[in-house]
Amino acid sequence: MRLMRLLHDLYIALLIAASAALIAQTSTWAVPLPTAIVCVGMLWISSLSVINLRRTVVVMVFPVVFVLLMKYDPGSAALVAALGSMSAQEFRIMQENNPPLGALLKFIGNRAVTALSAFAAWGAFKLVYPHDPLNFGDPVFLLASAAAGMTWVITSGLIVNLQIVLSRPSFRLRLEPSIVFGSVYSTLPSVVMGLMGAAMYELGGLLPFAVTQAFFIYNKHYTHWAMVQKENAEQINLALARIIDSKDHYTAGHSERVAELARRLAEHCRLPRADVERLEYIARLHDLGKINVPNEILTKPSALTPSEFDAVKMHSEWGAELIRGMDKIYSERDYRAILEHHERYDGAGYPLGKKGTEISLWARILCICDAWDAMTSERVYRPALPEAEAIEELRRNAGAQFDPELVEIFINKVLSE
Repeated sequence: MRLMRLLHDLYIALLIAASAALIAQTSTWAVPLPTAIVCVGMLWISSLSVINLRRTVVVMVFPVVFVLLMKYDPGSAALVAALGSMSAQEFRIMQENNPPLGALLKFIGNRAVTALSAFAAWGAFKLVYPHDPLNFGDPVFLLASAAAGMTWVITSGLIVNLQIVLSRPSFRLRLEPSIVFGSVYSTLPSVVMGLMGAAMYELGGLLPFAVTQAFFIYNKHYTHWAMVQKENAEQINLALARIIDSKDHYTAGHSERVAELARRLAEHCRLPRADVERLEYIARLHDLGKINVPNEILTKPSALTPSEFDAVKMHSEWGAELIRGMDKIYSERDYRAILEHHERYDGAGYPLGKKGTEISLWARILCICDAWDAMTSERVYRPALPEAEAIEELRRNAGAQFDPELVEIFINKVLSE
């Protein structure tokens, strides 16, 4: 264990020494001081900005420093990258998990990893595109840019992979694909952002370059804020769904099953992906209003009295009103889906007596999915229906309770999966 720790620290020291030697040997300090200050400042402001895209993340170091790799000496570019990648938050985390000297060594070591990645990216770019001046329209130039981005992430991954191997109790050389190639997906957006910044710098100078990078950083902060808001809303949504299901153990899981059915039916209706995801999200809350219905009514094993049934019928209005009070999270379409999911196609439903296409499409989808799960699940007042009987019930009520077109899609597509 002690030997492995010594090897780990020696490895980091070698990384630091190698990066320092390369910077000293290759730096001609050709990068204009204002450009270097702007690049470092942008990276500090962004706190190693990680831009969250749909399936990957983009660290801002490469997009900001890429212009320096193309136009100036590799030593200066690597030094700017190393300085710009420093983060007070990163150092605090290292201090919390390491002794003082160990924290400092790892912090400087991470700067060395960034610098060495910059050197590797510069080498890949110049190998593919050794020409001068830069020609942004040349396919070889674009290929060189992609090679630089790919080389950066793979070099960083390989260095970190070996560092992790040496941090384990016993030495076992192993390549971890998730570490080495985990950031490859970010290469294309990183290169595109780097090219945009470089083009602004080449054509307009430092100010357009700074504005472009500021836009990317703002996008990072806004995207992060939006993702936090979405995650908070999802947590609220899941908590409300669990509260609903906890009201009656016979219906536990009902909300999730309805949400799954609604998603599949919406997909077969060829709704836009955003609508499919939103409908699945809101379907979990279709019975939210039942939290206002007394437990003795929800769990009553015998037939409900007229007044008790009237109380149950209020749940769609109560649920809709509950989410209307959270207009930062839920929209008018969400409100209508919950309010109208017990309307009938023939106009005999509740609470508004709407009929046909007056009822929102989302509500018509929820109506079928809700009824199907209710019929095929055991309830306190009856056993579950066999699937064949439930299908017959859907067909019998198509055009009366249910949208007939949606019933056919549900039976022929959703149930046949």
